[in-house]
Amino acid sequence: MKKLGFLFILIGLVVGILLPLAQVKLSGTEIVTLSFADFRDEGTETQNLLIRKEDNPVRINFRARYKVGAQLPPVKLPITVKISDADGTLIGTIISFKTDGFETGPEQPKVAGSQSLVFDVQNDGLHRISMAFAPQPGNSNILRPDVEEITAKVIANASEQENPYRIPAAVLGILGFYLIVRSRRGQKREPKKHRWGRGGS
Repeated sequence: MKKLGFLFILIGLVVGILLPLAQVKLSGTEIVTLSFADFRDEGTETQNLLIRKEDNPVRINFRARYKVGAQLPPVKLPITVKISDADGTLIGTIISFKTDGFETGPEQPKVAGSQSLVFDVQNDGLHRISMAFAPQPGNSNILRPDVEEITAKVIANASEQENPYRIPAAVLGILGFYLIVRSRRGQKREPKKHRWGRGGS
């Protein structure tokens, strides 16, 4: 029963965490991957993107490739991202790339991912994706981090990042925990042996 409980908990983790992540990652159709290579020199860059309402929802996955031996903020690299169409701004936010623990030695550059942005197209046509380094307190006064390139993979008809498996996963986890606790309570305890008195040897 104890093994069955651990099995239920494991299945709950797979259903509640790994399955939704795989669904989000594999869903949709890639439209294009934009390269922000000039960001390394200017610290800011804008790219144009042609998308339509039939592409909704649209997800953008960001990746940053640091230079070899890069000088980076100690914890994270914050980037301001603005997505706009002819009518104005659709999204204006800050995404962050991890730098804590990254040692960009002489062997190869390091790649870090950021959170994805999901949005709906309001008007068919050209959209602009603007990126700029967003200095933050505690960045060791690094005004221009050593970024080789930032890429933005644009996915059409992407999965909404909702988790319909949350409740079934929670039920499996609770059931597994119950079985583990019950198996421990059901274990027979051997009577203690007395050294002296009537029960002694």
